[in-house]
Amino acid sequence: MSGLNGLFPSSSTQNSGPAVLTVPQQSTPTSTSIPAYSDSPDKNLIGTCRLTNSTDGTIQGFYSNPFQCTKLVAASSVKGNGGATAAAVVFALLFAGTAALLAFVWWRGRKINSAEGTSYALKENPEQGPPTEISTLQHQLSLERRRVTDLQAALLSQSSQSTGAGWTNAQPKDDREVKRSFVAVFNEIKDFAGNYYRASSGSSAPSKRISLREIDGELKDILDECVSGWDKMLGEQKGRMLLVRIIVGEVLRRAWVDGEFMGRKVGKAVNVVEREVTRNANIQQSHLWRLQTLTPLLATMDSTSKRKNVVSITEHTLALLEPFNPPSQSSSPAAKKFLENIVNRMSGLYFSLANQNAYYEITPYYSLSEEANPEAPATYEHATCDDVEQKFDTGLDARGKEWSAAEGREVRGFVFPAVIKHGDGRGGGWEEGVVVVYKAQVIL
Repeated sequence: MSGLNGLFPSSSTQNSGPAVLTVPQQSTPTSTSIPAYSDSPDKNLIGTCRLTNSTDGTIQGFYSNPFQCTKLVAASSVKGNGGATAAAVVFALLFAGTAALLAFVWWRGRKINSAEGTSYALKENPEQGPPTEISTLQHQLSLERRRVTDLQAALLSQSSQSTGAGWTNAQPKDDREVKRSFVAVFNEIKDFAGNYYRASSGSSAPSKRISLREIDGELKDILDECVSGWDKMLGEQKGRMLLVRIIVGEVLRRAWVDGEFMGRKVGKAVNVVEREVTRNANIQQSHLWRLQTLTPLLATMDSTSKRKNVVSITEHTLALLEPFNPPSQSSSPAAKKFLENIVNRMSGLYFSLANQNAYYEITPYYSLSEEANPEAPATYEHATCDDVEQKFDTGLDARGKEWSAAEGREVRGFVFPAVIKHGDGRGGGWEEGVVVVYKAQVIL
């Protein structure tokens, strides 16, 4: 019993009689903290254990309940505050959930945005009958896109043909106005020949006889090129007057083609360059180059320069006509002034039409027949020619189309050139054919 003496109080006196053991009615548990369990599999966990001492009323009841661990927590959190630890865990979970939610919203937004750029073709249900309004609008939109694509291709083709300003902004000329201008020139040439190269009926001077030796150089070249049998026409007054008209008309045509209204030297240089540049080009490309090259040059010419060139062409023409001058009209100032007005009118037409997007070709003869042989003699086509002497009948057929009995006959001479318009005046229409603005005036 000596081992129990230290646990129970002794009697107040040692000799008071036999020892009495007093058992309390209800024992009070006591707790004792013990160190962490060192053999735990998880070294990061420690336990806080309590040993409860209680009795069930018997001597065997002492220490009948073993110790038990009531709580296991992370070892690092044992040193801190328990409430702060729980709050940290809750906030960590909330932060992780919020981050996951934001990531999901971002991913979903990208998926939706990428799907907006995808277009899906509408499928037509054959059982629905006619196409819906949406499909009709889509068809119209596709047609408009195709038209815009074709337009862009045409513009790209034009821009790739040549660099520079391109087509001008000049207002297209009315074909009837252009025709009236050339008709006026033709009639004035006719009056010029009749007024100044006709032998006066009341004059006592004999008619001038023209020798073939006087016809040489450029004059002979013009007559050989423009009329056959011209030597037989020298013996009569009517023939000589007709030859004068042919010479003046051809001089004006050459001045137009060779650019002499800009000056003989300038025109010759431009003409040489133009022939080299446009040798392998079509008429559209050639005229586009001509506009881009000549328009700035023409803009630099003042009225004084133009008049100087007109006077030069007039004097050159009068020199060629010298063999045809009647004695009474030799070196007539009035004849020179009359001819100068004609050349000036032609010069105005040249500068006016040079800036047009349509190309006006001045040619002694033009054929619409695809079977025409350039090497063969020219034949009369009523669509492009007029008979100056009016030897053959003309009329209208049942369809209202003009006809002439001279159709298909060989042309003997070219009195005044034709005016052929290429293009529509707005930079297009090059493949739609030509317009015969003024017919070639010929003799048969």
